[in-house]
Amino acid sequence: MRRRILYVEMAHAFGGSIVSLYQLVRGLDRERYEPVVLFYRPNPFVRRFEEAGAKVLVLGNTAAGAGRPAAPARRRRSNPLAEWLAILRQIGPGTLRLLRVIRQERIHLVHGNDVLISNREAVLAAALAGVPYISHVRAFERLTWFDRRLTRWVHTCIYISRAIADAHTAQGVPAERGVVIYNALDPEEFAASGDKDAARARLGLSPAHQVVGITGRLVAWKGHEVFLRAVAELTPARPMLRAVIAGDADPTEPAYLERLKALAQELGIADRVIFAGYWERIVELLPALDVLAHCSVRPEPFGRVIIEGMAAGVPVVGANAGAVPEIITDGETGLLVPPGDAPALAKAIGRLLDDAPLAEAVRQRALEHVRRHFSLEAHVAQVQAVYERVLEGA
Repeated sequence: MRRRILYVEMAHAFGGSIVSLYQLVRGLDRERYEPVVLFYRPNPFVRRFEEAGAKVLVLGNTAAGAGRPAAPARRRRSNPLAEWLAILRQIGPGTLRLLRVIRQERIHLVHGNDVLISNREAVLAAALAGVPYISHVRAFERLTWFDRRLTRWVHTCIYISRAIADAHTAQGVPAERGVVIYNALDPEEFAASGDKDAARARLGLSPAHQVVGITGRLVAWKGHEVFLRAVAELTPARPMLRAVIAGDADPTEPAYLERLKALAQELGIADRVIFAGYWERIVELLPALDVLAHCSVRPEPFGRVIIEGMAAGVPVVGANAGAVPEIITDGETGLLVPPGDAPALAKAIGRLLDDAPLAEAVRQRALEHVRRHFSLEAHVAQVQAVYERVLEGA
C-alpha cells in the first residue's frame, strides 16, 4: 500500500527550504509514497511541485496563527493552564482546518517542512488525527515552554545540520528523537549546467571579466552589504571585476533591494554591480562566476548556496558560523572567513581570483566532496528510512 505523506509548507516566498522540499518530493519512491504538498499561501513554486506529480493544496491566508509563534504573555507565567488556553485559542481554528485536510486526504504521515514554532497547528492536527508527525527543522529557533511540551507529539526531528541538532538538544529536545540529514542536490544537474561564456553573455559580461557573485534571498542577515563592501575593496586593483547579486526583494524586507543599490552608489561601485534578480534555475547562472561568496552575518542553518556553487564547479568563500564549517573545510573545499568581516572576505576572494592553481584545487576537491556527501539519492533514501521507521512504529 502506498502511504500518503502531507508536506506542510509555511514559506511565503521562494527559498532554500522550498527547493530542498521540491528535490525530496521529486525523488520519492512513488511506488511506496504519494506526496500531498500543502502551502499556507500562494507561492510561485507551486507549479514545479505539480509538474513533479505531487498533489498541491493552497490554503490562502485564512488559517489562524499561520506562521506566527504564539509566545505566552509574561504576566501569565503563574497560570500555565491560562497560557495553554490562550495559545490554543490562537492556533485552534488553523489546527481544525488542517485536521480536516488530513482526514479528507487520508494522510498516513505529516511532514512539517520548517521549524516547530511555525508548525504548531500541524503538530496538533496530526496528534488529533492519530498520525505521526515529522519536524524537518531547517533553522535555529528559540523554543518556548509550549513548544518543548509540543515535542512529545513529534515522532522524529530531521535536522539539516549538526549545528541545528545541537541547538535543539541544548533546549531540551531529546537527542534520540532527532537525526541529521543534510540538504542535497543532483550533482549531475549542476555538472551539466552550461557554458561559462553563454552564462556571462546573459548578464552582459565578457570572458575577460573577473566575476564574483552572491545568490539567495535578499534579506539583511544574508550579508549582501558585507559582500558589496568587500567588492569595493577589490575593485581599485581589478578594473575588470564585476559583482553579481542574484535574488529578488523578499516580502519580509521589501526595501532591502533599494538599500543595496544605494550602498553600491555610496561605495562608488554601482557600475560594477549587476542586480540579476530572481533566477528560477540558479544552475544557469553559476557558471558565469569565478568565485561564489556566502556572507551570512548570523549562524547559517545549512547554506544550500554553498553546495550549489561546489556542484557547479565554482570556488566558494563562506562565513564561518553555524553549519558552514560542516560543509567547507578551510583551504581544501573552500575558504572560510569570519562573519561580517568585509576585509577578510575581500582578501579570500582575491586569493581565489589571483591564485589559479589554488582555485582549481579547491574547485576539484569541492566537486568530489559534494558528490560524496550531499547527493540527492542518498538524501531521499535517508528520509524514506525515517518514514519507514516512524510508520512501522505508528
